[in-house]
Amino acid sequence: MNYHFFVGNDNGNSEHDLIIDGKLIRQPNVNCTVDELPWSEEQAPESFIKSLQEQLVVTVDSPAARPGMYYVGAFALESGEILDNLQIGIDLKSDMDLPIVNTLAQIAAVAVQKAYEEEKTIPVHIDVEVDMATALPVTQHTDETSAKFEKRFTSGTHHVTVHLGIHRVAVKIAFPFAKVVPEATPVIFTLQKDADGNWREGEIFKEFAETYDIDKKFNGSYFKDKRILHVDIGDGSTEYPVTEGNKFLRQFVYGSHHGIGYAIEEALDEFNRLIHLPDSPRQFFSDVVKNPKHKYYARAIKTLKRPLESQVRQIVQNVKRQLTKTRNEIDLICVYGGGSILMRPILYKQLEELCVEREMKLLYIPSDYAVEMNAMGLDAFVRGKIYEALKNKAVQPA
Repeated sequence: MNYHFFVGNDNGNSEHDLIIDGKLIRQPNVNCTVDELPWSEEQAPESFIKSLQEQLVVTVDSPAARPGMYYVGAFALESGEILDNLQIGIDLKSDMDLPIVNTLAQIAAVAVQKAYEEEKTIPVHIDVEVDMATALPVTQHTDETSAKFEKRFTSGTHHVTVHLGIHRVAVKIAFPFAKVVPEATPVIFTLQKDADGNWREGEIFKEFAETYDIDKKFNGSYFKDKRILHVDIGDGSTEYPVTEGNKFLRQFVYGSHHGIGYAIEEALDEFNRLIHLPDSPRQFFSDVVKNPKHKYYARAIKTLKRPLESQVRQIVQNVKRQLTKTRNEIDLICVYGGGSILMRPILYKQLEELCVEREMKLLYIPSDYAVEMNAMGLDAFVRGKIYEALKNKAVQPA
């Protein structure tokens, strides 16, 4: 079986958000290497298909990563095994195996699901060709690191075995072309257009349109000529790029090592003490604070309050720094990313005051959309004309 997938791949420090063949996948960005399968008895391979992302076990043989068997994402997080994750402020994503392994695993899983959906049988072998756009933090993105990261995907063929119980499916993945862009910049595509290429409208802009009493028929065309200061708050970094229309303004490239992950790292010891655990990973804490019904939610929020205020203070300072650099020539500040959700009660008011003072608008993306903005933008980019032109230029013989 042969497939061609478009992939928008946001390899976050805490969460992995990808849109593969139009399907959104959200998983903790962790894995662990193991020596054997977790299943011994025969289970119907079909029973794994529907929730494959939640029980993803793969064997990877790739020129770009250490070969081995891996538990990936949620399955790794819940396994109790020693986890591999991205160390915030330390690891360069372009050097790490984790983003490669997890990306290959998720692409292979979607290929298996698609084949079963179409054929109603478990395939033996699948070939997948992938066009992919992914990103590196602004603080790590250079011509050298982006070329290196692209090459890790495009040099050679990747072989992934997806384990459905003790049944195996061999998936061969090739990337004829991949493009690595600075994080946050693809969001200009998300703000303007939806997945069908129409002007975006609806709930995502409701609060913004009401706050500024803008026409009820408000849509993404509003942003096509705007100068936007982005504040993309992740786990291990916050990016502050400036865009004008569809252009990324290189003279204002800036990112800082602040984010929700630093607040969590600071809160983690106290949290573990309160829940009587000697240790727990950052991703576990992240899962707890995303779920108000979790029995440890109140304790997690309590330990997070002070470190969160400290991170917000730093982010506001960096926003002011960028505004000074642009001489306040900004139409609106747009805030999103996983970290923006927990920071909102403190950060919104401070940025609102700043916007009133400096005569600009604030678009604080609602929590339902905040995490996926980059993945949606990368998906739009990989399907668009700019990507196509870059690909054609790259594959043409000199």
